[in-house]
Amino acid sequence: MVLVHGFPNAARMFETVMSELSDEAYLIAPDLPAYGESDPLPSPSLSGFGEAIAELLDRLDVGPRYLYVHDFGAAATLHMAMQAPDLVRGLIIQNANAHRTGFGPLWENSLEFWAHPTPENTAEVMSVLSLKGMRDQYVMGVPPEVAAQIPAAEWEEDWRVMNLPGRLDTQRVLLSDYGRYAERFDEIAEYLKSYQPPALLL
Repeated sequence: MVLVHGFPNAARMFETVMSELSDEAYLIAPDLPAYGESDPLPSPSLSGFGEAIAELLDRLDVGPRYLYVHDFGAAATLHMAMQAPDLVRGLIIQNANAHRTGFGPLWENSLEFWAHPTPENTAEVMSVLSLKGMRDQYVMGVPPEVAAQIPAAEWEEDWRVMNLPGRLDTQRVLLSDYGRYAERFDEIAEYLKSYQPPALLL
């Protein structure tokens, strides 16, 4: 099982899950490029992330696999799945978008940014690249009693990593590149329709 994290996390987000599953499956949880302990790519893109994961799995000689598709990492994971569909035994999908109906009100600024990147909406979208933006990824919209149980060390670590050389530049590129991922939604739908991988939706 390959577990691919989302924004702004790293593979460490899966530590508890992996401890529970380690007796059941062979688990691989990479840090995406420019996250956690992985270096940035020279030319970052979400599809490039998928190719990086595929290269890792090739080097580890990993054959058929289940793919844990989560958040921002969905773009990389689905790209990899579509490149080698016969290797996908199934998908575990948590908080991942691959359809236009996933763009609710919170996405209005991003949709406008992708269509017409003015200085104003660019600044609005890029505002997530801040300590407050990191915190919001954990607690925004979460019931207060749950938010109170999430340690600040989680988003503080994400922000520390974001400030390492090349990381924020990568994030700016990816926030724009996600619009190109959205343009592939019809292609993704065709993949899912054609191959119908077994899926667990969380």
